[in-house]
Amino acid sequence: MATKKRAAVPILVALVAAAFGAFSASAGDRASSATASWQLMDYHQSACFSSRVTSSYYGIWIRGSWTRPIDVGAARLPAGGRFTPTDSPIPPGSSTGEYSLAYVRVDLLPNTPLGTYRARLWAKDGVTRQTVPIKLEVKEKCGY
Repeated sequence: MATKKRAAVPILVALVAAAFGAFSASAGDRASSATASWQLMDYHQSACFSSRVTSSYYGIWIRGSWTRPIDVGAARLPAGGRFTPTDSPIPPGSSTGEYSLAYVRVDLLPNTPLGTYRARLWAKDGVTRQTVPIKLEVKEKCGY
Protein backbone atom coordinates (compact mmCIF):
# COMPACT_ATOMS: atom_id res chain seq x y z
CA MET A 1 0.00 0.00 0.00
CA ALA A 2 2.86 2.42 0.81
CA THR A 3 4.28 1.86 -2.67
CA LYS A 4 0.98 2.90 -4.28
CA LYS A 5 0.89 6.14 -2.21
CA ARG A 6 4.47 7.04 -3.16
CA ALA A 7 3.67 6.46 -6.83
CA ALA A 8 0.56 8.64 -6.59
CA VAL A 9 2.44 11.63 -5.14
CA PRO A 10 4.56 12.34 -8.26
CA ILE A 11 1.47 11.96 -10.45
CA LEU A 12 -0.46 14.38 -8.22
CA VAL A 13 2.44 16.87 -8.30
CA ALA A 14 2.60 16.63 -12.10
CA LEU A 15 -1.14 17.24 -12.43
CA VAL A 16 -1.01 20.28 -10.12
CA ALA A 17 2.01 21.67 -12.01
CA ALA A 18 0.28 21.16 -15.35
CA ALA A 19 -2.88 22.84 -14.12
CA PHE A 20 -0.91 25.78 -12.70
CA GLY A 21 1.05 26.13 -15.95
CA ALA A 22 -2.13 26.16 -18.01
CA PHE A 23 -3.65 28.78 -15.69
CA SER A 24 -0.54 30.96 -15.89
CA ALA A 25 -0.43 30.74 -19.69
CA SER A 26 -4.06 31.76 -20.08
CA ALA A 27 -3.57 34.68 -17.68
CA GLY A 28 -0.57 35.84 -19.74
CA ASP A 29 -2.59 35.63 -22.95
CA ARG A 30 -5.29 37.83 -21.45
CA ALA A 31 -2.71 40.41 -20.37
CA SER A 32 -1.01 40.59 -23.78
CA SER A 33 -4.28 40.82 -25.71
CA ALA A 34 -5.40 43.68 -23.46
CA THR A 35 -2.33 45.81 -24.30
CA ALA A 36 -3.13 46.90 -27.87
CA SER A 37 -6.08 46.05 -30.04
CA TRP A 38 -4.70 47.96 -33.04
CA GLN A 39 -1.54 47.72 -35.13
CA LEU A 40 0.24 50.37 -37.17
CA MET A 41 0.88 48.66 -40.51
CA ASP A 42 4.31 48.61 -42.15
CA TYR A 43 3.94 48.97 -45.90
CA HIS A 44 7.66 49.68 -46.51
CA GLN A 45 7.16 53.27 -47.59
CA SER A 46 9.94 55.30 -49.16
CA ALA A 47 10.18 58.67 -50.84
CA CYS A 48 12.74 60.63 -52.83
CA PHE A 49 13.86 64.10 -51.79
CA SER A 50 16.24 66.55 -53.48
CA SER A 51 17.07 70.24 -53.33
CA ARG A 52 13.94 70.82 -55.47
CA VAL A 53 11.69 68.14 -53.92
CA THR A 54 11.65 68.88 -50.21
CA SER A 55 8.41 67.29 -49.03
CA SER A 56 6.56 64.00 -49.29
CA TYR A 57 3.55 62.31 -47.70
CA TYR A 58 3.57 58.98 -45.88
CA GLY A 59 0.31 57.11 -45.29
CA ILE A 60 -0.93 55.81 -41.96
CA TRP A 61 -2.65 52.43 -42.07
CA ILE A 62 -4.00 50.86 -38.89
CA ARG A 63 -5.57 47.44 -38.43
CA GLY A 64 -7.84 46.70 -35.48
CA SER A 65 -10.07 48.77 -33.25
CA TRP A 66 -9.41 51.53 -30.75
CA THR A 67 -11.41 53.60 -28.28
CA ARG A 68 -9.08 56.59 -27.96
CA PRO A 69 -8.01 59.12 -30.60
CA ILE A 70 -4.72 58.17 -32.28
CA ASP A 71 -2.12 60.89 -32.92
CA VAL A 72 0.46 60.32 -35.67
CA GLY A 73 3.82 61.76 -36.63
CA ALA A 74 7.40 61.08 -37.69
CA ALA A 75 10.63 60.69 -35.73
CA ARG A 76 14.37 60.36 -36.42
CA LEU A 77 14.25 62.80 -39.32
CA PRO A 78 17.48 64.32 -40.67
CA ALA A 79 18.62 67.57 -39.04
CA GLY A 80 16.16 70.36 -39.78
CA GLY A 81 13.45 67.93 -40.91
CA ARG A 82 9.94 68.36 -39.62
CA PHE A 83 6.55 66.73 -40.01
CA THR A 84 2.92 67.82 -40.25
CA PRO A 85 0.12 65.30 -39.69
CA THR A 86 -3.03 65.40 -41.82
CA ASP A 87 -6.38 63.97 -40.62
CA SER A 88 -4.95 63.52 -37.12
CA PRO A 89 -5.90 62.65 -34.51
CA ILE A 90 -7.68 59.64 -35.95
CA PRO A 91 -11.00 59.36 -34.11
CA PRO A 92 -11.95 56.18 -32.19
CA GLY A 93 -13.05 53.43 -34.55
CA SER A 94 -11.78 50.40 -36.42
CA SER A 95 -10.08 49.55 -39.70
CA THR A 96 -8.94 46.55 -41.70
CA GLY A 97 -5.57 48.16 -42.45
CA GLU A 98 -6.33 48.33 -46.18
CA TYR A 99 -7.03 52.06 -46.43
CA SER A 100 -4.99 54.97 -45.15
CA LEU A 101 -6.58 56.84 -42.28
CA ALA A 102 -4.18 59.79 -42.10
CA TYR A 103 -0.99 61.13 -43.64
CA VAL A 104 2.24 62.56 -42.33
CA ARG A 105 3.91 65.19 -44.47
CA VAL A 106 7.68 65.17 -44.08
CA ASP A 107 9.63 68.31 -45.01
CA LEU A 108 13.42 68.34 -45.36
CA LEU A 109 15.74 71.27 -45.82
CA PRO A 110 16.89 71.80 -49.44
CA ASN A 111 20.51 71.36 -48.33
CA THR A 112 19.98 68.03 -46.53
CA PRO A 113 23.08 65.91 -47.28
CA LEU A 114 22.62 63.24 -49.95
CA GLY A 115 22.01 59.75 -48.63
CA THR A 116 19.43 57.29 -47.39
CA TYR A 117 17.83 58.05 -44.05
CA ARG A 118 15.84 55.62 -41.89
CA ALA A 119 13.11 57.47 -40.04
CA ARG A 120 10.01 56.24 -38.19
CA LEU A 121 6.29 56.86 -38.47
CA TRP A 122 4.60 56.71 -35.09
CA ALA A 123 1.04 56.39 -33.84
CA LYS A 124 -0.06 56.70 -30.21
CA ASP A 125 -3.38 56.60 -28.41
CA GLY A 126 -2.15 57.85 -25.03
CA VAL A 127 -1.54 54.30 -23.79
CA THR A 128 0.17 52.53 -26.67
CA ARG A 129 2.84 53.93 -29.01
CA GLN A 130 3.80 52.02 -32.14
CA THR A 131 6.33 52.80 -34.87
CA VAL A 132 7.19 51.54 -38.35
CA PRO A 133 10.25 52.37 -40.46
CA ILE A 134 10.18 54.70 -43.45
CA LYS A 135 12.94 55.43 -45.94
CA LEU A 136 13.93 58.92 -47.05
CA GLU A 137 16.24 58.95 -50.06
CA VAL A 138 17.93 62.30 -50.64
CA LYS A 139 19.35 62.41 -54.17
CA GLU A 140 20.66 65.01 -56.58
CA LYS A 141 17.58 64.41 -58.72
CA CYS A 142 14.47 62.33 -58.18
CA GLY A 143 13.11 60.21 -61.01
CA TYR A 144 10.30 62.61 -61.90
